[in-house]
Amino acid sequence: MILLTSLCAALERLFTLAIVALLAVILAINGLEIVSRSLFAISYQWIYEVNLLLASWLYFIGIFLVYRHGGDITMVGLKTLLPPRLHSGFERAVNAVSAAVFALVGWHTLAYVQLQWPFKTPGVGIPRAAFTLPLLIGVVAVAIQLLADTLRPRPVAATPHADGAAR
Repeated sequence: MILLTSLCAALERLFTLAIVALLAVILAINGLEIVSRSLFAISYQWIYEVNLLLASWLYFIGIFLVYRHGGDITMVGLKTLLPPRLHSGFERAVNAVSAAVFALVGWHTLAYVQLQWPFKTPGVGIPRAAFTLPLLIGVVAVAIQLLADTLRPRPVAATPHADGAAR
């Protein structure tokens, strides 16, 4: 469990830094495009493909941070429909099933990435696998986080007695 917790914390730091860098590059190249088109009537063809690539990386590594911070609104909404005593078991079950699904998606994405390596984008010639690789990294990272969440010890909720006091 300590290994999973440490791995998830390291991924959080790494992915946060990557997202900040990706956003900075996206802003810089789009700023370049706006300035060059406005002032010099010049447009750079490579910016479109690079934007798509960077956005793909941003989205799919960002999903790990959403799951890391428990930001899945579906889980929060569904838990409110259940009595509090069932929350922990429900959360563990959903996390375990979700971890398995994300791992399965990762497995199939790996095969897809391997098939894509020979193919390149028409403009810049970026390997198409570079657009799918962040999906693989993101879903594997989410599967690891969900496994850690499933195995994490949960505090036992106090049960209220007839007099209203929790014991």
